[in-house]
Amino acid sequence: REMPIVEQLEPCITCHAWNGDRSMIALSPNSNDIHIYSLQPGSAGALKLTRVWTLREHDALVTGLDWAASTNRLVSSSQDRNAYVWELHNNEWKPTLVILRLQRAATSVSWSPDETKFAVGSGEKLVAVCYFEEQNNFWVSKHLRKHGSTVTCVSWSPNSLLLATGSADYRGRIVSACVRGVDTPGKQTPFGADPAFGTVLAEYASSGWVHASAWHPNGTTVAFASHDSTVAVVSLLSPEVPLQTIRLAELPLKALTFLPDGSLVGVGFSYTPLLFRQQPGAGTYSSGEPIQTGASTSAPEIVASAVSTAMRMFQAQDKAGQEQSVNQSAKLDSVHQNCVTCVRPFDGSVGGRAVEFTTTGLDGLLVFWTSDELLSAMQALSFNRTM
Repeated sequence: REMPIVEQLEPCITCHAWNGDRSMIALSPNSNDIHIYSLQPGSAGALKLTRVWTLREHDALVTGLDWAASTNRLVSSSQDRNAYVWELHNNEWKPTLVILRLQRAATSVSWSPDETKFAVGSGEKLVAVCYFEEQNNFWVSKHLRKHGSTVTCVSWSPNSLLLATGSADYRGRIVSACVRGVDTPGKQTPFGADPAFGTVLAEYASSGWVHASAWHPNGTTVAFASHDSTVAVVSLLSPEVPLQTIRLAELPLKALTFLPDGSLVGVGFSYTPLLFRQQPGAGTYSSGEPIQTGASTSAPEIVASAVSTAMRMFQAQDKAGQEQSVNQSAKLDSVHQNCVTCVRPFDGSVGGRAVEFTTTGLDGLLVFWTSDELLSAMQALSFNRTM
């Protein structure tokens, strides 16, 4: 079967975000810069990615990016405690500083679906919910506290009223982010209309840092991924306890996203994306199937190969100091060769193939995962259920 589409863009990538029509991608090359590439069809149907802008305004590592589809505004967060909203004018990106009022690093950022607000997680145990103040002509923020440690991830509900946050205090939370004067009054949530800003509506304990959160398109299901290699699926129709806790056979996940059909995709320290398929007629999910590519390889063979590669690497470091050459010669069976740090839904076509989502990682690869790989993973899930 066909392999996913793979592009080596940078030596290392921290995060990425697509614009509305999927013609441009912004990414952080694990530095204080932001690189923007244009995606164009090349000769003979090949892919052509060209760097067209380099944005320099941050003074430290860029930790998060999100691109608003309708307004074409790009927002960035950084360890320099700042966030910028970037707008394109006369073929030049102009940054606007956001008044975050943070004393610690900004760790993540996400636009609300209606694009009137965005949320910034931070090392100050709070989330800054930002919105544009017309009378002063700049972006201001309100602080959501109620966290016991660094806020590692933020994600918005489809109606732009609630936030799912993950924190290093081993908790996932559902918090109200309704801002009076910005949000239209009377909007309903699973917890009633217009819950007061900053109210913790639900809280879920874990046995590790909560790395990622994601909302189902239905607006009532949320998933959290933790460092204890679990994925908690929560139904806000009965929010007292998680609907399901999936214990992974893999290393922990760093990022999650739901696809339009309700399937959940997770990526992280195992290098290979996992597909969680929603069970027909139920709100629960499968245990997670690695999205394998190319020739099939059994799990014991993959483990043995990884152990052998690691052993050779450490032996070379000890005897000859050959860390770089061994790393370059050793290649794993997975597409990604290092931790996968970001996953984004794509829902478009590249080179005549339907692309479902994209991933980037510390190996500097941008990978387009197509419906072919998802279909194979779904078939594997169906086969495993019949065993």
